[in-house]
Amino acid sequence: MANGFGEKIKYYRLKANMTQEELSRGIISVSYLSKIEAGNVNVTKEVRELLCERLGIDPLVIEDDKMNHLCETWFKHLLNRETAEAKDLYEKITNNIDYIADHRLRNLFEIHKLIYFILIKDKTKAEQQYDFLHKLSGNFEGKEYYYWLKASGDYHYINLSFAEALDLYLEAEKNISLEKVNFPEAEEKDLYFLIAATASKIRKTYIAIVYTLDALEYYRSIYHLKRCANCHILLGISYQRANEYMKALESYELATTIAENINDNNILALCHQNVGKLYSLMEQKDKAIEYYQKSYRLRENYPAHKKIIPISSLMKEYYELGDLHHARVWLEKGLEVSKPLSPEDSIYVHEFNVYSHLINGEQASFEDLITKQVIPFLDKKHFYYEKSFYLNILADYYFRNRKYKLAAATFQSAYKVLGKFHSE
Repeated sequence: MANGFGEKIKYYRLKANMTQEELSRGIISVSYLSKIEAGNVNVTKEVRELLCERLGIDPLVIEDDKMNHLCETWFKHLLNRETAEAKDLYEKITNNIDYIADHRLRNLFEIHKLIYFILIKDKTKAEQQYDFLHKLSGNFEGKEYYYWLKASGDYHYINLSFAEALDLYLEAEKNISLEKVNFPEAEEKDLYFLIAATASKIRKTYIAIVYTLDALEYYRSIYHLKRCANCHILLGISYQRANEYMKALESYELATTIAENINDNNILALCHQNVGKLYSLMEQKDKAIEYYQKSYRLRENYPAHKKIIPISSLMKEYYELGDLHHARVWLEKGLEVSKPLSPEDSIYVHEFNVYSHLINGEQASFEDLITKQVIPFLDKKHFYYEKSFYLNILADYYFRNRKYKLAAATFQSAYKVLGKFHSE
């Protein structure tokens, strides 16, 4: 009690540009105030109130750690992705930020601001906050370092840098497993879920399965149905990539049942989307289109970055069927929807540009589009599987144009990239 009170009194005294003599005059001696600030004595309630009154601060902030409680509550809202509640408390904390004397709590607040800006989808403020924190990160330790790693992972994730995000999340996990910091189970399992979701993005199937199963066990135990559904979807994607199609379908059906029971159309759209992909892989094109259309109908009024996914799938499905009329219909929708997006927001921006050439006839700029825009973007993001896919498209283009040596070399490059992907 004495240590905390003295540290905060000293902080607010210095902030007010007051000397010890000015603060203590008429209340206590200068030497006694010095002992208080050093944490060497216990202080009576009367003296505490008089010192706080002279400093112009609320004694409750000092004694009851009101700001600490507000911050901890805000951190929980962020952990639970409770946007409305997080917005409300953010304003309260920001308006009273001067009451936070503890530099560790201030650092945690600043780190969580990055998580907050990501939650409310303010990429500009997120980027500014990330740059600000990066300059301070060398001084973070314990809880601060853990949350910095996790928040950095979130930041790289929204910028499609999934390989970097996964490395950061795994490094954050080490801080838990090495017992440098004690965390509630909810925090640990949230990190496991993020590791699983990110590993899935870059097709690290084994990692995705292991961490998803661990997270799912916890979310089942606390009846967190939304997270359970998301875990089943992640498992379905992993089983699908392992060619275990029936297990994948079973996982998607479990997720669908939960989504319908909790009336969550966002998760239901994800289920339909992934079931459509599964049927596409099973060469059941009619069923694939049926489920992609279900996904699109549920997302029709969603933001561009969400509804663009079923549009892309329908375009490609019709293109593979040789139905260029319907492929063109969905291509036009995709080009329109993706206008406000940049490639940094969505890989589908590149995809629609490529398929515009494939569906409407390849132009002279097709080669440059792939070699100078698409491939460098995929290299930057470490999307090796997708790089192999587009190299094959380019090789087919060379072959159709009788550039056989270039076609052979590009097919070989695609094969090597895929081999590298499977070896990692």
